[in-house]
Amino acid sequence: MFDGLQVVLENMIAFIEKELPEETLKFWRLQSPRHFQGGDWNQNGSCTVDGPLGELQLDLWFDPRYNGVNKEARRLNHLIEEVLKGTTIRSLDLTHLSEFRADAHPAIWLGKKDAVSVWGQDCMHWCLPGVPDTWVDILAQLITPHILETG
Repeated sequence: MFDGLQVVLENMIAFIEKELPEETLKFWRLQSPRHFQGGDWNQNGSCTVDGPLGELQLDLWFDPRYNGVNKEARRLNHLIEEVLKGTTIRSLDLTHLSEFRADAHPAIWLGKKDAVSVWGQDCMHWCLPGVPDTWVDILAQLITPHILETG
């Protein structure tokens, strides 16, 4: 599957590089982590963590060497970063900072005691305000100098 994805990414990037002027500011946002435990979304996985993960917990959840449920984001990001090398497309890696925030998904914050049993586990989307606001702040900081430079 990763070989096929690499071919698709290489073709997409070649198209972007060919069709967009070099001076155009281009970003590729890397994968947003999921925080399922005990299985994936379709395997009764859950995300009832109510606080940020600690540094030592991240590798257990996300490092492919430990075969955690959420390892795909790091594997995909590595592939994407490899394919982006030598291009004018900048990698926007928001994954690592987002990995800490297992508590920032709506699954346990829907306002009802039995929200998880009623609406199920949503361990992929993010609560607002929160992590997505940080992503926007980082993107704004990266774009601002380009805007000031180009007018």
